[in-house]
Formats: sequence, C-alpha cells, structure tokens
Amino acid sequence: MDKATVRLVFPPQPRLLGTVRLVVGIVARQAGIDEEGIEDLKIAVSETCAVAVGDLARAGLEAPVELDLVDDGGRFGVEVRDRAPDSGRRSHVDQGIADLDDRQFGLALVGALVDDLDSGPLDGGGHRTSFWFRPRAGASE
Repeated sequence: MDKATVRLVFPPQPRLLGTVRLVVGIVARQAGIDEEGIEDLKIAVSETCAVAVGDLARAGLEAPVELDLVDDGGRFGVEVRDRAPDSGRRSHVDQGIADLDDRQFGLALVGALVDDLDSGPLDGGGHRTSFWFRPRAGASE
C-alpha cells in the first residue's frame, strides 16, 4: 500500500469504532468520494476493525490496531493490521457457512463493498487486510 494519508493506531476497544468511522468519513469526503461511497467505506472499515478488535480481545491482547487511509487520486485505499493470533480454523473453501469465523465472514461482507480486497498474515504474526475503493461510474462529485 502507498504512503498513508492518515494513520490511526488505536487500542482494541469497541467504543473507539465510532471514532474510526468518523475519521474514515472525513478523509474520504476530502478525497472526493460521494456520500454512498463514504457509507460503503465506513461499513467496510468498521467491519474489518471490529473483527480485529474482537480477535485481539478473545486472545487477551492489548496490541493496537493500525489503520492506514490512502488518497491516491482516483482511488481510496485502506489497510488494517492487527497482531491477533490465527484462529486455527480451516480455510473457508473447506467449510460451510456455519463454520466461518468472524474474520472470514467479515471479509465476505467487505469484499462485496470494495475493490481489490487482499488479506493475509503479517510477518511475526497477525493479520493484514487491504482494499481499494474506486468511485462508482456516475457517482456525483
């Protein structure tokens, strides 16, 4: 991901997710994203961060969640990093919907809202989820 326009590092506390949504809305609006796109971004970022917060809480870790927001002209990038351990669950392709964990289910939701979703492990443990949002054709300026 390119250099962050805005970087947030916050403790894994659910009460801070509202603040994260506000920051995403402000930065996306300044980047020229239309209101419908801003709402999609806020949902995608909230879901990704909420999963990270939940995984860290279940693991009993206080490691911060890191969020980068990137304004790259015609597209808007997001990267979320956390140090939660792997849940040890099997790949989603081997499971039914009832067996999906929160991270896998959240990624399915996020993938429906954004472009170029990518998720994987971090070196040294944890997770990284990144995606780009491109304004939709015909979106109002």
